Amino acid sequence: MAEAYKTTLVRIMGDDYPIKSDADPNYIHELARYVEEKIVGITYKNKLPPRLKREILAALIIADEYFTEKKKNAEIEKKQAELTAAVKETLSKELLLEP
Repeated sequence: MAEAYKTTLVRIMGDDYPIKSDADPNYIHELARYVEEKIVGITYKNKLPPRLKREILAALIIADEYFTEKKKNAEIEKKQAELTAAVKETLSKELLLEP
């Protein structure tokens, strides 16, 4: 049976957000801290832009980090598949050469 959704209250930039999820509450809090860190970083670098603007900028930075890592992961998976195929081919050739 799937785990029931729990509500975890997180605070980001002074506002409370109830998050319904089956994830560990500690993980939800970790995500909230990460988002707040990004917003605070935007705030300091951009001399306190309006609230919505800084949150959108933080979301764009988070999305960029996500897509960058996703692309790296796809490249690693491709390389892994290539190496696996090469190992299989080498093993097949070696096994055929054994008397």
